[in-house]
Amino acid sequence: MSDAERKEVPESWIDRIELGIAAILQVGLFLVTVGAVIEGHWLDAFNGTIVLLLTFAPALLERRLRVPLPVELTLVTSVFLYASFALGEIRDFYEKIWWWDLALHGLSALTAGIIGFLSIYVFYMTLRVRIAAGWIATITFAIAVSIGTLWEIFEFLMDWFFGFNMQKSGLVDTMTDLMIDAAGAAIAAAIGYFYVYKEDSLLGRRLIRAVALHKKNPDKQS
Repeated sequence: MSDAERKEVPESWIDRIELGIAAILQVGLFLVTVGAVIEGHWLDAFNGTIVLLLTFAPALLERRLRVPLPVELTLVTSVFLYASFALGEIRDFYEKIWWWDLALHGLSALTAGIIGFLSIYVFYMTLRVRIAAGWIATITFAIAVSIGTLWEIFEFLMDWFFGFNMQKSGLVDTMTDLMIDAAGAAIAAAIGYFYVYKEDSLLGRRLIRAVALHKKNPDKQS
């Protein structure tokens, strides 16, 4: 067995474990949604359906763009959506645990930033676009903050038109969430900046491996 094959084996097991955890969380979201339907909680059932579909977004994006993405995206997306909906909304963790909302906002900003960075970096790696590391970090930060801002607008509209209480304490909640979003976005931007110069991390090797496989077999996905 070559050195390359020895390195590939542990990572393939990591892939399977991560996909297995994501699948378990997806099943959990499905059961929560079914429970909401049985109990006649139609809004929760609708939200659960949307959330469940979103967990498949990384796979759909990968298929659409025909560029292999790290399975970590599926895992992180599933963990975040399960923690936000199944635990936060259904199990009322937002009320029971004071820092739950702040933690999820930070995680969502970090995740959005990393996804934005990976989207840019895939083009960077395949030589479709060449851009300085500083600009990659800036775009990463902008994407994460923009997503966080759009979410706050969504919360306001839901509260305004449907009488929800998504903003909790109003302006204080909104500004706190935006500051947490900015902090998470800054961390993602820093990761993206140094990532360009240091590609020997686990995630770096996995992304490079995915891009290399795509360049070797561009028509593998159909």
